Amino acid sequence: MKILLFGEYSNVHWTLAEALRKSDNQVLVVSDGDHWKNYKRDINISYDSKFKFLLFLFKLLIDKRFRNNDIVQIINYRFLFKNKLGSLNKFAFDFLKKHNKKIVLCAFGDDYFYVKACLDKKLAYSPISEVDKNTSYIKEIFQVHYSKVARNLNEYIAENSDGIVSCMYDYYISYKEKFDDKLVNIPLPIDTEKIKYNDNIYNGKLNIFLGVQTSRIEWKGTDIIMKSLTAIKEKYKNSVDISIVENVPYHEYINMFTRSNLFFDQTYSYGQGMNGLMAMAAGKILFGGAEQKHYELVGETSNFPIMNITSDVIDIENKIEYFINKPHEVFEQGKKSYQYILDHHDSMKVAKKYSEYYEKLMKQV
Repeated sequence: MKILLFGEYSNVHWTLAEALRKSDNQVLVVSDGDHWKNYKRDINISYDSKFKFLLFLFKLLIDKRFRNNDIVQIINYRFLFKNKLGSLNKFAFDFLKKHNKKIVLCAFGDDYFYVKACLDKKLAYSPISEVDKNTSYIKEIFQVHYSKVARNLNEYIAENSDGIVSCMYDYYISYKEKFDDKLVNIPLPIDTEKIKYNDNIYNGKLNIFLGVQTSRIEWKGTDIIMKSLTAIKEKYKNSVDISIVENVPYHEYINMFTRSNLFFDQTYSYGQGMNGLMAMAAGKILFGGAEQKHYELVGETSNFPIMNITSDVIDIENKIEYFINKPHEVFEQGKKSYQYILDHHDSMKVAKKYSEYYEKLMKQV
């Protein structure tokens, strides 16, 4: 199949592309590299200047690679034009739909339906319900994703897409009520050949790692996590080492967490993001989203290796304390983390699920 993956979040599309290519698919990834993260792509979208962006739009219209694909998969309903120009995504979407066979919308992140699901309390907790509404990022979320323009655009693209694919329970439940007939959940892909597993062993001090996106501290619950880590450091200063890094590009980030035993992701999610899953593939113990509804969605019935955390600071501290001076438990939990990735997130298994899904769409009239 000829497949065009449009846009990028946390290396999802590039990882998927590499796996799909191993099964003899022709795959191109077009993106801006997900901002400062600078992930790999085949065709670059430049937002550095209006001139460069206009050149890309011209390429979109005339470059044959944007036509006659079997599948075009867009990362979000605002997959090209951002924020104030968001409504123009309709024209880009219509162009791609007209000149390609099938188009798939990803439910991988913030959008109108996710914000609405949070407000409708389809999720027991979320950043929308937990974080102060006066926080700048929350204000931006409502301005970008919960306006009349956002609703109309997200509904239009969802209704006119041939399929919708979510990656975790949070986004699956956001679309299920209205689009159950075209919705499927496929786990995020992790390249287990590139991210090497190592036994989770510590001698002396327990190493804890936290990666920070400074623009999304409250949204990810990083402020809550840091309160817990501060308390742990004060109480166990001779037993733990804590590494906190900010806004680090992908390749540096991977190298930085290799020495850690515990890896912190986020507090307001039911499932796991790419960074947390990569850490699990390396044998780390993940502290992040792990609600039972997410395990049920992916079909897991016995291996529950993730330490589920919410905004409860004391609960987070208790879960960290459990592993202090318990090297055997750390070792065993690390093995369970790796097995979970092999079972549900190995990129070749995920690519097979996508291929089967795409083939099913191609058969639809």
